Amino acid sequence: MRKEHSWAIDAIEESVARVDVDGQGQMHVPQWMLPRGVRKGDVLSVHHDVTSEKSVLTIARDAAATEAASRASRATADTPRHHREPSDGDMRV
Repeated sequence: MRKEHSWAIDAIEESVARVDVDGQGQMHVPQWMLPRGVRKGDVLSVHHDVTSEKSVLTIARDAAATEAASRASRATADTPRHHREPSDGDMRV
């Protein structure tokens, strides 16, 4: 059975990446498991092939998804705060 996932690199610290998995939650992945040169903000395409004998991950940088995420992030950053919906990270007074 093959499953496909999208991982977004949230941070890399001390050779461990914090990865957002399918927008559903986060997990930590050793940096050595990721493609060389991966950095914060990159989006990875993950193919997971599973049988009763083994589980194989193929992890590749998704250049198109990374660029789209970067554009969306820039657009959000460029939107004045009073025009955005509040997020959990916004301070409330």
